[in-house]
Amino acid sequence: MAKLAVIAGQGQIPVQIAEMAVRMGYDVLVMPIAGQADADFSAFASSVIALGSIDKTLALMLDEGCAYVVMAGKVVRPSLAALKPDASALKLIGKAMMRGDDSLLRVIRDFFAGNGIETLAPCDFMPDRLARAGLLVGRSPNAKQENDIALGRRVLAALGGLDVGQAVIVQAGRVLAIEAAEGTDEMLRRTAGVVDATESPAVMIKLPKSGQDTSLDTPVIGVGTIEGAADAGIGVIAVQAQGVLFAQS
Repeated sequence: MAKLAVIAGQGQIPVQIAEMAVRMGYDVLVMPIAGQADADFSAFASSVIALGSIDKTLALMLDEGCAYVVMAGKVVRPSLAALKPDASALKLIGKAMMRGDDSLLRVIRDFFAGNGIETLAPCDFMPDRLARAGLLVGRSPNAKQENDIALGRRVLAALGGLDVGQAVIVQAGRVLAIEAAEGTDEMLRRTAGVVDATESPAVMIKLPKSGQDTSLDTPVIGVGTIEGAADAGIGVIAVQAQGVLFAQS
């Protein structure tokens, strides 16, 4: 039986992946990240890891015979001082210095691969959660909102190569907010006072960054994001089909 390590950040997706992996026949070891993971992993063999302890994390996976790893859940990147990186972590950070999250994750993936551990995508375990093409709920966007969606896609395409963010909010041809390091939910909170209630309802567009490896960082929309969008006055959420994962609470 193949053994899978689930490196778990925040939210319920890591535990849901672990549950599905067991049903798929994997032997699962959950590795909750200290100070980040917040789900209940009591049903699984688990060992807490520190975000900056790459050497210990690799040693644990090798000792446990893990052939595969999946990284899932939101991770809030701490300061370098708080991270306390070990020797391998410092090398990886150095390789990805001055680049964004996707570059760092690629470096980590290659590090694991060099030690015989293959990185799998979260959507490999929950393909039914990937956004389908077409209208999923509600009413179809009007012509003005279709134009806003097109503008949002162009903005994200232009920024994607810089590894910036996965979401943008547009209203009546005006870009109101672009997601950066704060994440989608925080972007929505700071947008609430900018949306014009007298205009056509604003649109949020979310999709993978240009060239993004979704095996490392699949864009996710959860219940909290949808509620935050409603609170901010967003009338339409547009996502890339097969490119965004819907999270269940």
